[in-house]
Amino acid sequence: MKEVFKDVYHVGDSGCSVFLVDTHSEDGLVLIDCGMSLGMIKRIKKGGLNPMDIKHCILTHYHIDHIGGCADLKDFNKKVKFYAHELDADPIEERGHERETAARWYGVNYKPVKLEKRFKGDLEILEFGEYEFQCIHTPGHTPGSISIILEIDDTKILFGQDLHGPMIPGISNFADYQNSLRKLLNLKADILCEGHFGIYQPAKNVERYIEGYIE
Repeated sequence: MKEVFKDVYHVGDSGCSVFLVDTHSEDGLVLIDCGMSLGMIKRIKKGGLNPMDIKHCILTHYHIDHIGGCADLKDFNKKVKFYAHELDADPIEERGHERETAARWYGVNYKPVKLEKRFKGDLEILEFGEYEFQCIHTPGHTPGSISIILEIDDTKILFGQDLHGPMIPGISNFADYQNSLRKLLNLKADILCEGHFGIYQPAKNVERYIEGYIE
């Protein structure tokens, strides 16, 4: 586990990069995506955090590399609540969506989990402790993809898990993807936590990364 910024940690990589925010409140720890390995999440103990304090998990989209470990996490810690956009919610909550989740690509039998809340529209704000998690609808990679902005000490941290794409035939929408990238570029984030290609800072490097995918 590696500290990204005050109260923000990169838990590790299992399918995707998993990030964690410590709210220092009764709301406990907040995960950004779950990855595919409960074992990786349990290792936050080595960083002095308790996996039983994870109370919330915000899912950025329905692909198996981001949601594959959710059921195991819920079995381990019944307190965890999951959140996702309504346009990606059914494949997370139901069986039979192997094409959308790409579970077949990974040879995984996905176990659904119930969402605490389905986000609607362009913006939902979750308040945990003193922190506001701005969950922004950024469709393109999937219909219900979201990105999350968290501001700590005047620093904007963007969790943009799959800003690189890819575009998947029959699921992705390139025009929406381009519009979403421009929306995120205008947010002028100081730190980008990307789901597969690392952490980018300062702001000029975040800008350069996002611009690299805008045509």
